Amino acid sequence: MAKTKPIFAKKTVINLPSIASLNDTHYAKEYLLKRKIPRECMNDIYYAENYRDFIKELRPEYDKKLYAEPRIVIPFYDEKKNLLGVQGRLLGASGIKYITVKLDDDNKKVFGLDRVDFTKKVYVVEGPIDSMFLNNAVATMDASLYNINLLLGTHDYVFIHDNEPRNPAIVKQMAKTISHGKNIFIWPQNVDAKDINDWILTGATVSEIQSIIDRNTFCDLSANLEFERWKKV
Repeated sequence: MAKTKPIFAKKTVINLPSIASLNDTHYAKEYLLKRKIPRECMNDIYYAENYRDFIKELRPEYDKKLYAEPRIVIPFYDEKKNLLGVQGRLLGASGIKYITVKLDDDNKKVFGLDRVDFTKKVYVVEGPIDSMFLNNAVATMDASLYNINLLLGTHDYVFIHDNEPRNPAIVKQMAKTISHGKNIFIWPQNVDAKDINDWILTGATVSEIQSIIDRNTFCDLSANLEFERWKKV
């Protein structure tokens, strides 16, 4: 007899202190302030002193190994603000940098579904924090940006991979995006930043970044030409 998949009540509340509620001298908040994360976003980012215990409370049947370590917690929701899962960002110097846990294995691993407007251009990035600096953006929480088409269907996407031309995984994913004729941002030679957040830290404004992205978005032949140039940087 086939096992019946357990049904869990949808959860919409994170039983943790928000980053906004912490003192500015708290090391978790200090980290985000140094990264110039918009303060208005800190109401929706949380702090877990013990990520393992937090996940056990959130999803009791979760059986992968976790540690009793502090992490910044970024929840992701569906279009109706139902909690789909969380991503925990390590605050220590060693260990797994990001651990993403879905409440249900079938849930979509996409950050920003509760905020995005699919009638407009949608910017697709890897990290939730990067998406907080862009207008109408979602994050896949891994390098496989193209998979957003399989999860959400075809929309007016601009794919923004991290600026790492020596990273084989990213190069492979960018080539895949281009081969399918999708719009892709190719980083200009004069931008020395690994991702959107690093770009902000160089002193660039959100409006400047958005404008440069739009001017350096390509597809098909022009994307291939710019991609070959970018790989040689």
